[in-house]
Amino acid sequence: MRSLTKTLPCLLVILALTAGCSSHRYVRHLASDVCLVTPQKTSKKEILSYFGPPDEKQTLSDGGEEWSYFQQNKSLLRKTPYVGKRLGTEDYDVMVLTFHGDTVATCQYRMFNEKEFKASHLAPAPQPDAQ
Repeated sequence: MRSLTKTLPCLLVILALTAGCSSHRYVRHLASDVCLVTPQKTSKKEILSYFGPPDEKQTLSDGGEEWSYFQQNKSLLRKTPYVGKRLGTEDYDVMVLTFHGDTVATCQYRMFNEKEFKASHLAPAPQPDAQ
């Protein structure tokens, strides 16, 4: 009985850690992860493994592709129920990649405040920030 009380907490910790690893949802930290992209070297397959499927995909007139990733970052006050829309700040990270063939041709990153992002009309629904 005594060995069960010692091993049970360890098993619960291991179960909790492995449950967190089994998620298929990509956690994005665009501000830091954009450094993983090297134009002329990084492939589409690598981009998909780092960031998941793009939020927006377009075909360019020259035959290339443009992939866009968006991330919404809300301050703690903005996440407050009922009054959060009037408090705190909301920023948006945007990464735009262009591909010619299978490799990244260009990579652009920009951070917008809420007013700039709405004025830009870039995306209808950015990914919420990592919890």
